[in-house]
Amino acid sequence: MKLHGSLAAVAAAVTTFFEVAQAHCYIYSVYVNGVDSGTFSGIRTPAYNGPPPYGFANGPVKDLDSIDLRCNVMGDRQVPHTIQVTPGDNLTMEWHHDARTSTDDIIASSHHGPAMVYISPDPPTENSFVKIWEEGKFAQGEGPRAPGKWATTADIAGNGGKMNVRIPKGLKAGFYLIRAEMVGLHEAEVSYKKNPIRGAQFYPNCIQIEVLGDGDVSLPEGVSFPGAYKWDDPGIIYDVYCSTKTTTTAPCTTTYQVPGPTVWSGAWPDTPSVELGAMTGVTKVTSWNTWISKSVVTSASAGKVLGTSTYQAQWSSTYHAPTPTA
Repeated sequence: MKLHGSLAAVAAAVTTFFEVAQAHCYIYSVYVNGVDSGTFSGIRTPAYNGPPPYGFANGPVKDLDSIDLRCNVMGDRQVPHTIQVTPGDNLTMEWHHDARTSTDDIIASSHHGPAMVYISPDPPTENSFVKIWEEGKFAQGEGPRAPGKWATTADIAGNGGKMNVRIPKGLKAGFYLIRAEMVGLHEAEVSYKKNPIRGAQFYPNCIQIEVLGDGDVSLPEGVSFPGAYKWDDPGIIYDVYCSTKTTTTAPCTTTYQVPGPTVWSGAWPDTPSVELGAMTGVTKVTSWNTWISKSVVTSASAGKVLGTSTYQAQWSSTYHAPTPTA
């Protein structure tokens, strides 16, 4: 496993941009077969939405029609290195809320919901995201209004933020994006389209990888982001608490359907966890100096605004190798 670019320089650059205060859940690092690629290496970490100390990363995304649903806010911007893998490799994505520590809460305990992983050629095209792993509700709750056990809280948060997936067997060499996602359904009894202060909360995060080897398996047609999820999908509108009430005047559903397509038949049926080696990189990050709010990017230094610019996602239709950090 190799990294394009300077890991130390990239980590240093990232730490000037991100802060942990009030941050929502996103990926801090990726292990390949148990070897840590380093904090924020290869990860298109979501932008912050306000100045220190009140802004936070990974807002989350709630608008199903937004391009931000693809790889989050500023997800079209490459990071200056790519993680190299081979078919069959096990990726362990480490999600966190405040810091890369064993005491971090990973994600709010109320944010019950499913988790999914997709893969797409980099850059994505129409219908290029293929689902290779998913987990939803895997146990019923005990007692009234008990939400049961979910991927986000009982599994991933319960296991220190670790989400495991394997690179598909025989996958052709090339550049790809891994799109990993956690979804909070704690306010999903109504859609965001009908009530913008509620709705399902999406936490997508994309990772740049290069698949090596002589594989000959091409990805099938997948789905697009936005477009994969619809406002009336049963996995998008779901009351995690109503589903466990013992008495109610409204009909309640105890089963859950994970949104999006089915998992590709070429994906591994099982993704066992692997023993992880030593952690590489910082555990916390320093105060950020750039943020985006309502498509306006603000840059500051020592609390003083230096300038603003307008942001609009610009996804390229051709691959451009990330510029390595000196």
